[in-house]
Amino acid sequence: MPSQETGQQPARLLGVAPIIWALVGLSILLLPMLIVATGYLPLDDALRHAAKAVDGRPWSQILVLREGIMGDPNAAWHGLLRSVHLATGCGPEALVVGSVVVLCSLVLAAPLACMRAPEAWIGAWALALVTEAPLARLMLGRPFLVNMACLVAIMALWSRPGPRSAWRSGGTLLLFTLAALMHGSWYLAAVIPLAFLLAGRIQDSATLAVLWATGSVLAGILTGHPVEFLLGELIHMVHALKGTSTPGILVPELRPSGGNGLLALTCLGAVAFSLLRDPKPERLLRDPLFVLAVLCWVFGLKFRRFWADWGLPCAMLWIAFEAEPYLLRLGQRAPLRRLQLAGGICLSFLLLGSADLNARWTASLRKTYVTADVPGIGPWLPAPGGIFYAPGMDFFFETFFRNPGAPWRYMVGYEPSMMPPHDLEVFRQTIASPSPADAIQPWIRSMRPEDRLALRGLPTVPPGIQTLEWFHVGGDLWIGRKPRR
Repeated sequence: MPSQETGQQPARLLGVAPIIWALVGLSILLLPMLIVATGYLPLDDALRHAAKAVDGRPWSQILVLREGIMGDPNAAWHGLLRSVHLATGCGPEALVVGSVVVLCSLVLAAPLACMRAPEAWIGAWALALVTEAPLARLMLGRPFLVNMACLVAIMALWSRPGPRSAWRSGGTLLLFTLAALMHGSWYLAAVIPLAFLLAGRIQDSATLAVLWATGSVLAGILTGHPVEFLLGELIHMVHALKGTSTPGILVPELRPSGGNGLLALTCLGAVAFSLLRDPKPERLLRDPLFVLAVLCWVFGLKFRRFWADWGLPCAMLWIAFEAEPYLLRLGQRAPLRRLQLAGGICLSFLLLGSADLNARWTASLRKTYVTADVPGIGPWLPAPGGIFYAPGMDFFFETFFRNPGAPWRYMVGYEPSMMPPHDLEVFRQTIASPSPADAIQPWIRSMRPEDRLALRGLPTVPPGIQTLEWFHVGGDLWIGRKPRR
């Protein structure tokens, strides 16, 4: 006859599981809220997405563009943010904060429906946070995080062999469509069926390839311009990579990853532990989740995005799936022990993630922005129809964010390859040249009375370009203009 203690174990286990789920869900929601409560704002594209939603004009009225630019690759995301802006009156800052919280939570919640021990997933991220700072990318508030969340959900649905079902295929089609619609770059998702093919899951690979292709076409149809959407993304990729022999000229996600040494060693430790448990290497090679993580780590040695956006979350999900059986067995033997461990994991995750190491979350508080509130700045802003020159994308992100609807355009925007060819060459020279002041001389010669040049330098000494008059905005930021006659 079973003892009373044995009979109480299932009941105790049932009582513990909802508490663990609640702890994990609370951690996922609380982490981005704790970070934005410090005053955190991303420093790049999230700013221009929010400003574009408030501004409402096409990019051709905001940026100086080369001929042949095909549409807005993030039109659906901008449309969603603009709908929120029009419905609620939210300004750019509120839109950015909302994007950061929602998108970070979306990625962290993506695989939970397929997990039996959700603390394993949070624990994998906590482990990553000990070795490096992958959370910074999750806090960027950009639509690529929709793509990342869809990837994680698809891999959670398909990586474990299981019976075929219409709901799984239908859900996957929806995820592929959503990822392509919100982020563009539809071609990148081809790496998912490729991973299943390399893992020997031929039938699943073929099914996923069909779903990916169908979802990409559906996304194009939903934009109203399917050919422009599908072809424009490929053309944009070619232009972004063309003529960039110096990696520093590329946007950060297209630069090499360097291998992510500490985190890679941590993942190798997880692989060694897995092989000690079940010493069959072929088991790993038949796991599409493991294959995709390794594949993207290799691709990331050339283009960081593959590891940061694809390989890293897949590696975290693989580690979580490997840890799940141990946590479930612990829960069967000692439910309260599992609850204590889950609580410790969630607390560690929150403390590691929210810590403001090296001012990673508060750096934006020390930024100097160009706004109409700066005393005396009025005559130093570009006149209507003028152009704001600056040898860096950060100036565009910050200034457009603080001045949506301003009556000027920016020479350097969010993607240098969209600039006219002559100006793109000047921009590249400013990055590669040991003397940026000499490299921007073609821009200075092209400046009209209504144009302005923004440069960063010493707070107390104007930039050494004598052909321009200078105004100190604040901090290290200066604005130059042609002398008034």
